[in-house]
Amino acid sequence: MSEGGFEKFRSLPGLIQKYYVRYEETGEVGGVYLWETGEALQAYLDGPIVKRLPERFELRADPKIEIVDIQYALRS
Repeated sequence: MSEGGFEKFRSLPGLIQKYYVRYEETGEVGGVYLWETGEALQAYLDGPIVKRLPERFELRADPKIEIVDIQYALRS
């Protein structure tokens, strides 16, 4: 990813961290995001980055989005 791409995510309000991941078996790529609030997450989901995913990556289906709540953290 280009530095500009990183900056786009660094500037998102409420985004604590993004991990870029790739499944070795299938080659699929994705991200794991940590958000400060549910509102910040929802603003991202409703925003332009997510809306452009199908076009940008030529997806044949909607992107798979899973939302989970953190129950415990190893480190604070």
